Amino acid sequence: MDDVQLQLIYRAVVVATLTYVSSSWWGFTSASDRQRLEGFLCRGRRFGLHPADQPTVVQLIEEADETVFDNIIYNPLHIIHPLLPKQLDYCYIGPDDAQIS
Repeated sequence: MDDVQLQLIYRAVVVATLTYVSSSWWGFTSASDRQRLEGFLCRGRRFGLHPADQPTVVQLIEEADETVFDNIIYNPLHIIHPLLPKQLDYCYIGPDDAQIS
């Protein structure tokens, strides 16, 4: 197998397993846990399995959280969507918008 295929498998199996349901457990990790996770990805980089231009563990987790939250917000059929508060639209009038009569 060439490097591109190995990197694809590493991303699909290892990184996906590492970030699986991270929204539920990431808040319970300590700084040392996060360093261990980052060290794990660094070892993958050393072996050429995880390219250096790929995101860090923190970036991967934040991106996964953002994706999950966006799915909940923008999909009205999502099971959690009805639990969100109603969206309020505010119209602010700035000093430049005020009409002086």
